[in-house]
Amino acid sequence: MAMHDFLEQAGKCVLASALSLALAGLSTAQAHEKVITLIQLQDVHGNIAPHAGIIRNLDGTERQVLNGGGLAKTKTLINDIRAENPNSLLLAVGDTVHGTAEVLFTVGDAIMPTLNSFGIDAYTPGNWEYGYGPAVFRNRFTPPGTAPGGIPAPGALPYPSPKPGLPANIQVMAGAVDCGDVPVIPGVTDVPGFCVEMPPGPSAHRVIKANFPSIALNVYNDTDTAPLPGLLHNKPLLPGYRMFTVDGVKVAVIGITASIVPQQASAFNIGLRFSQGVEELPGAIAQVKSLGADVIVVQSELGLSQNLAIAQRFDDIDVLLSAHTHETTLNALVASRKKIRSKTPNRAHRLKKHQTVVVETTEDMYLGRLDLIVKNGKVAKFIWEAIPVDDDVAEDATTKTLVDAAIAPFYGSTTVRHTFMPGGFCAPGPVPDQATLDAKCGDTTTRGLQLTEGLDTVVGYTEVELHRDNVLEDEINNFIADAIYNVTNGVMGGAVDLSMTNGFRFGNPILPGPITLGDLYTQFPISPATAVAEFSGQVIQNDLERILTAVFDRNPFLQRGGWYVGLANMTQKIDLDNRPFSSSDRRIVETRIGGVKLDPSKRYTFASCFPHGDALDRICRTNGGSNHQFFQLADPDDYSSAITLVPPLNDTNIISGPVLKQVAPDAYVHPVHLLRRYLDSLPGKTVTAASVATGRIQTVDSTRFGNPPVPAPVSAIDPYLIQPPEGAGPRFFGGISGIGD
Repeated sequence: MAMHDFLEQAGKCVLASALSLALAGLSTAQAHEKVITLIQLQDVHGNIAPHAGIIRNLDGTERQVLNGGGLAKTKTLINDIRAENPNSLLLAVGDTVHGTAEVLFTVGDAIMPTLNSFGIDAYTPGNWEYGYGPAVFRNRFTPPGTAPGGIPAPGALPYPSPKPGLPANIQVMAGAVDCGDVPVIPGVTDVPGFCVEMPPGPSAHRVIKANFPSIALNVYNDTDTAPLPGLLHNKPLLPGYRMFTVDGVKVAVIGITASIVPQQASAFNIGLRFSQGVEELPGAIAQVKSLGADVIVVQSELGLSQNLAIAQRFDDIDVLLSAHTHETTLNALVASRKKIRSKTPNRAHRLKKHQTVVVETTEDMYLGRLDLIVKNGKVAKFIWEAIPVDDDVAEDATTKTLVDAAIAPFYGSTTVRHTFMPGGFCAPGPVPDQATLDAKCGDTTTRGLQLTEGLDTVVGYTEVELHRDNVLEDEINNFIADAIYNVTNGVMGGAVDLSMTNGFRFGNPILPGPITLGDLYTQFPISPATAVAEFSGQVIQNDLERILTAVFDRNPFLQRGGWYVGLANMTQKIDLDNRPFSSSDRRIVETRIGGVKLDPSKRYTFASCFPHGDALDRICRTNGGSNHQFFQLADPDDYSSAITLVPPLNDTNIISGPVLKQVAPDAYVHPVHLLRRYLDSLPGKTVTAASVATGRIQTVDSTRFGNPPVPAPVSAIDPYLIQPPEGAGPRFFGGISGIGD
């Protein structure tokens, strides 16, 4: 790859000279001017192998990629950058071990050996890293602890760091991959510490540990919700930062993990407490400055809106690597207290005092590269590029060997059975051996979510691109919501009134042509059951209002994860420009269910997903329901077998500390089962443009008679951002200041 196009830019002679000298080795007289490259690996979401994708061009147009992304192609670009400038750091942030079937059914183990080969310098976890439960997280990402009275080793915490035994249900999935399955590659996989299985005590199966350091200053041990030693109460779970010396320049990297984990399934955060990270940040900045930091980098999973707000409020941060919102900042964003300016890529820009560069990329379809030109110990200039990981990028041979081994059990003739056992599906207690595991979990081929077919199995077709690319409504969410509604409504003889699907950001696009089983799992790579419950119209309206507020709140610190939900048998008119007001009016102007205006007092039958371990008053994204029933398959291996309705197995004390009770049936119906059944019902198993057409959610001007339609709000920071970081609605509610340039 040619060295950054900025070398060819007219008027950049000084920079070109400095960079050329940096790459060739600066002489002592020129050592005050150096180039440090930050490589940003962000929100990989379990994408081990190449896949279809969409690349956005600088002019806003898009192009389809048939075989992009994946870790082997990404590693090629990383190798190229490192060869061009050895003075570099590989910084990873965001959801990594979640997002595809390969990682779902192995609780992340499938991707770990490949990640361990990358040489990641510092990693900050995303919200989905906690999705396999705190025992997996602690064993995979927390550093070695220090015994009382001991001296902490580098990177260790100055107190014990528990590595609890894995619950039996987790060990079922952890048994799918172990270190013995990793190909022997001299100098790579045979290095001591490359592949370590945790926990260290007796266990039937273990998870693979990260060999790279994880940092986050805003996640703590919480002894109120787990049986941890009292001395750990409110102690940080991870170190908050790491210091590096790169070509004589001291670089501090501070981590902020996702703060929204407590808003997800309750089982994610047992024994953990999360803060916003903003209160801890001044202390961390002061500490790294006292250690001589010349450059301060924050890598944050709070999302672009909150990260821009942080960049405006903290003068000493030079770079903020943003994750979580899955935006692609083709132009770098430079934040100061007065302005947020957009800066073109592939050219040098000055970084003035009290300015911060903020950048973000989208999953594995881009690799971020930020070159910092450091003069007299300060960042003087920067060059940013979001590098496409497209069809033209070759796969690194060593990494491809690891990738091929990781995905082989999921594809073609080498496919083997995989089972996902949710929390509560196995009896609690230690699991030292396979016999104990079998006794606690029963027949794992008939209990839990079964995967018996290759992910390359063609399950249907689409004539239209299915892609999550809109904050309010897109074709893929319409498809999923329709599948849930149509199949469950058929089972219940027409008694279902509505369905919704989560407003996930992740998921690879499905291009026109075949749809594979793997495609479906990238759209719904979590393990919920499907349930039906009764909700009042008022509760439905209130929860949708809450979700809209979280997506478009003017206060960036009140925005949360996910975009708006997908709706089936339901339409809405919403006003995002003129509402809400605290007096009465809200963002939702009108909601119709089955073509009839929503009745707040009516009880509606609502089908959607149900996260295992949650209280029996909700289904995905909606609280306050009652009379839950679960859908059950007659044959867990056959998605097309008969479906029946069954009551919950338990309805009280579903979570007691780290112990969960089973609520859904053994052979519960997963959303992917519904997607397959729905595809089978379509003519030619084909999704048409008409069937998933947008228009169910309409933005209107409620201040004018008749509520005429108006365009949805567009960010003034960058019109190509999917979710306006500045929010929407009356400006007097506050928000990010000085938008645009």
